[in-house]
Amino acid sequence: LKIDQSFFRHRVVMSYPAYYNYSPVFPNPLLCLADFATYGATELNARLPWNGLGVWLAETAHWMRITFCLDWEIVLLPLIFFAGITVARVILNKLLFHRIPKWCELDEEGTAKFPDSVWKMLLYTITWVWATYLVLFDKEQYFFNLTSHWDKWYPGAPIASAGIYWLYMFELGWYYNQAYSTIYVDAFRKDIVLMMVHHFITIALLFFSFVVRFEKIGLLILFLQDFGDVTIELSKTMVYFKKRGGVHCWKTEIVANICFAVFTLQHVLFRLYWFPTKAIYSTMVVGIAVYPGGPYYLPFNIGLWVLFGMQVYWFKFILRLLFKLLVLHKEIDDARELDEDEGAEPSGEALKCIDNPGDLGNPIKPRHRRLKE
Repeated sequence: LKIDQSFFRHRVVMSYPAYYNYSPVFPNPLLCLADFATYGATELNARLPWNGLGVWLAETAHWMRITFCLDWEIVLLPLIFFAGITVARVILNKLLFHRIPKWCELDEEGTAKFPDSVWKMLLYTITWVWATYLVLFDKEQYFFNLTSHWDKWYPGAPIASAGIYWLYMFELGWYYNQAYSTIYVDAFRKDIVLMMVHHFITIALLFFSFVVRFEKIGLLILFLQDFGDVTIELSKTMVYFKKRGGVHCWKTEIVANICFAVFTLQHVLFRLYWFPTKAIYSTMVVGIAVYPGGPYYLPFNIGLWVLFGMQVYWFKFILRLLFKLLVLHKEIDDARELDEDEGAEPSGEALKCIDNPGDLGNPIKPRHRRLKE
C-alpha cells in the first residue's frame, strides 16, 4: 500500500529549483551552485542531529524499517549471475584471453595482466551500454527529467522497470565475481585489501539503493561512473600491446595515447561536471522539492559529496600523466602508471564509489597457479 503522506515533512515550496522540470545536456554550474546554497545547504542544516545523535539514529532506524524491501530475489538472483559470470570468464580465458598474449608475443607483464583487463573492459562495456540505454532512451528520460527520480517514490514501490531490475541483479553478480576473482584468480597486487574493501562497499551501495527503491538515481550514477572503467581498461590493454616480440609498436602507442585522452575527457565530463550537476543536484535539490523530509537525505548526500571530492583528488594523477605526455614528451611505458591514475577510485555506482586501485610501481606477482602456466 502507498504510504500515507503524513510520513513526509511537507513544506510549501515558494519557488522551484532551476532544473526542476528539465535538466539540459549541459546545466549551468552557477545555477546549480545557487540551488545547492538555497535548497541543499538549508536542508542539510535542518537534518543535522542537533537534538542528539541517538534521536537521529532512531529516526534513521525508523525509516529503515519502513523502506527496506528485502525478498529472496535480491539474495538468489545475483548469486546465479555470479555463477554464470564466473563460468563465462573461465571459458573465455581458456579459449581466448590466455591465448592472445602468446599469439601476439606480449611481454611478461602483458601476458599476466591482459586477461584481467580485457575481461573487465568487456563486462563494464556491457553494464555501461545497458545503463546508457535506460538513462537516455527510457520514456522517463532519467538524464533530463530529474524529477522522475523521486516523484513516484514511496516505501515499498516496485522497481521502475524490468531493465533496471535486471541491471541491478547483473551488477551485483558482477561485483560478487570481482571480489572472488581478486582473491582467487587475478594477478596478485599489493593493495588487495583495499580492493576487497572497494568491492564490498560497492556491493553494499548497490544492495542498499535497491532495497530502499532509490534505483533510479542509482541507475544515473552507474551511467556516470562505468564509462571511466571502460576507458581505463581499454587504455591499459593498449599499453600491453606496445611491445610485441620485444619490438616497440608505434601504432599501438598512438592508440594507447588516444584511449588515455578519451579517459581524461570522460573523467572531466562524466565525473567532474555531470556528477554534481546531475546526480548530486537530483539528490540534494530536486529530491527536496519533491519530498521535503524524505529519508536518508543527510548520509546519502554527504556520501555523494565525499565521492565527488575523491574524484577531484584523483584528477591530479590524470594531470600528472598529461604533463608527462604533452610537456615532457614521455611515453606511458607501464600500465601501472595508469593504475596510479586510478588511485583508489570507485567504479561507478552511485553507487560505484571506488575504482580499482593500482600497483603504484610494484612488479607483477602472478598467483601460484599461474606460475606453472
